[in-house]
Amino acid sequence: MDIRRLPENLINQIAAGEVVERPSSALKELIENSIDADATQIDITIDNGGKNLISVSDNGIGIKKNLIPMAIERHATSKLPNNDLNKIAYLGFRGEALPSIAAVSELNIQTKFIDSNQAWSLDVAAGNFNEAYPSSRQIGTIISVKKLFYATPARLKFLKSEQVEKSYCHQIILKQALANPLVGFKFQADAREIFNIRPEIEDENSYLNRIRNIMGLNFSNEAIKIENSKLIKENEFANIYGFIGLPTLNKSNYNQQHLFINGRFIQDRNLSGAIRAAYGDTLPKGRFPVFCLFINVPSEFIDVNVHPGKTEVRFQDNALIRSLIVGSISRELHISYSETTTDLSKEALKRFNNITELSTNIQNKTKQSFFEHGDVIPSVKTVKNENNQNEVTNVFVQEDFPLGVALAQFNKNYIISRNSNGIVIIDQHAAHERLVLERMKLARQNKSIEKQILLLPEVVNLEPIPLAAITENIELLADIGFIIEPFGDGMIVVREVPALIGEADIKQIIIDLGDDISSVGLPSSYNAKIDLILGNIACHRSVRSGRSLNENEMNELLREMERTPNSGQCNHGRPTSISLSLKDIEKLFNRA
Repeated sequence: MDIRRLPENLINQIAAGEVVERPSSALKELIENSIDADATQIDITIDNGGKNLISVSDNGIGIKKNLIPMAIERHATSKLPNNDLNKIAYLGFRGEALPSIAAVSELNIQTKFIDSNQAWSLDVAAGNFNEAYPSSRQIGTIISVKKLFYATPARLKFLKSEQVEKSYCHQIILKQALANPLVGFKFQADAREIFNIRPEIEDENSYLNRIRNIMGLNFSNEAIKIENSKLIKENEFANIYGFIGLPTLNKSNYNQQHLFINGRFIQDRNLSGAIRAAYGDTLPKGRFPVFCLFINVPSEFIDVNVHPGKTEVRFQDNALIRSLIVGSISRELHISYSETTTDLSKEALKRFNNITELSTNIQNKTKQSFFEHGDVIPSVKTVKNENNQNEVTNVFVQEDFPLGVALAQFNKNYIISRNSNGIVIIDQHAAHERLVLERMKLARQNKSIEKQILLLPEVVNLEPIPLAAITENIELLADIGFIIEPFGDGMIVVREVPALIGEADIKQIIIDLGDDISSVGLPSSYNAKIDLILGNIACHRSVRSGRSLNENEMNELLREMERTPNSGQCNHGRPTSISLSLKDIEKLFNRA
């Protein structure tokens, strides 16, 4: 079989298969071209999910007449002036996007160069074109792509429905808008305007304002600001800035995760994993944090030419970037350790309202005391007001604390407290579970885990699979204070335990630990393995639901929560407290 050169149009169609995966891929490339052209306003129109039409109009610098045909030639670009791939200053640089799109569609370019008095237009059909002709374009460039993939109909069969493809386009535009707050974006689909985002004023709040417009007030008002840098080499830094959500603001998928490297939207599992690792055990299993983060590094420190869609990057020093991400996020989460999102309060209010409606419906049928089924133990003392001759009693008020002062224990599991903003409801078991875990983490970090020798060693019978899970991790368990040895067929003996676990049921701890490890498995990271095991132990050691606490015990629990990292979430990522502001409470009574 002879070797031959492929025709140019077939080469372009093959390239299109790599660069233009679906309508949103073509749209991304066109928007990036507009941004590279210094546009401050980009208008996008699509029809039938982008299959019939993709139109991107901008007010950028335009293209000179004699260079318009070169714009659709492969590997022709204005974005590598020094032919140096190590110093890429634009979003595009390969010269592949327009030729690839033009090879599989009907494409029209209308453009007016900023220093020219005349606009020009060029029609391209499956890579073939004639001469440019005059256009009525007044400013910038508009590129219209019709009948995408008509030259490669097999590709059309792999596209999703119109609605799904439209949603992909929608997401691409929003991500570009997040990365470019000084650019306005208008999006129209099937003759209907979806959104019109105006350019932000260039100041220190431009990114926050754009995030507020796109990701919503719930996120922007409660987001934690991230800003940090790390020295790469002399006078060159890697910078990270942006916003992350509180651990209690989590989602079931990746849709609300936005990461940008040097202005590019990136989908990188390693970087996303680093961010997830920074949240540690403050997130429930299977849930994902919400964030919008921007990382800037010197262009020579990064390779953006490792993926056809430029959605992945490689760093010269991946460990440095991972350290920057994990360290920056962990530090800010520790500062905001006891905060929870107001979404929890809104959900609580919603349930209160449902209960109110239900009680209104049955009010005329029967009368019941609110305290009939609730086990409420009051704990606030009253003192006499010496300045009041009538000796009217006032509620004893201590110094204001973020989590307030304990008022009562409800149902032997929930502490109700009062602070200057309203009331706080605390899950005593979840809260103490976190406190015990952080104590154990700190002791291990300081290499000060105290061991307690059991006067009577605990012999534990285990099923074969949990037994194997425990015996395979004997050295790991020894690192946190458990001295365990095999003891005959199907048994182990526990000789020493961490002193922190006190009088907890050692046998049950080992049984549960074996079940958890064998069913879920252990993570690959050594520290993550330790944290998972410590979390399991802390659950047994914590204050159990159903235990009555006196006033001093409740307040001491609140104060320790205020001092402890990650105390807003238990070891399994569930919230430990819910706040209801005075305004929220007044809404319940239609007073606000």
